Amino acid sequence: MPATPQQPYGTVVSPTGVNEREYPSTDSAVVGHLGHNAEVALRCKVRAQNIDGNDIWYLLRERQAWVAARYVRNTGDVPYCRDVASAESGEPAGESAG
Repeated sequence: MPATPQQPYGTVVSPTGVNEREYPSTDSAVVGHLGHNAEVALRCKVRAQNIDGNDIWYLLRERQAWVAARYVRNTGDVPYCRDVASAESGEPAGESAG
């Protein structure tokens, strides 16, 4: 069994697993699949398409793919993607260039 990822990470709680999407929407292409109880490192989150009352989607840390938070239980604090982008670019949180 693979080692538990460093926090923040998510555990798939849906019995049928969860599709990995190119963008945070079910209209987006499926680029992978995570099975039930799979643990995956989470980079950040956004508010996007609402899935059964939950509008949070997680961007995976190891690859450019999104999963709906409705099907993933997170462990650790997952930052919003705008805050991660600001930290990486050296801009104050909440501001963007241009």
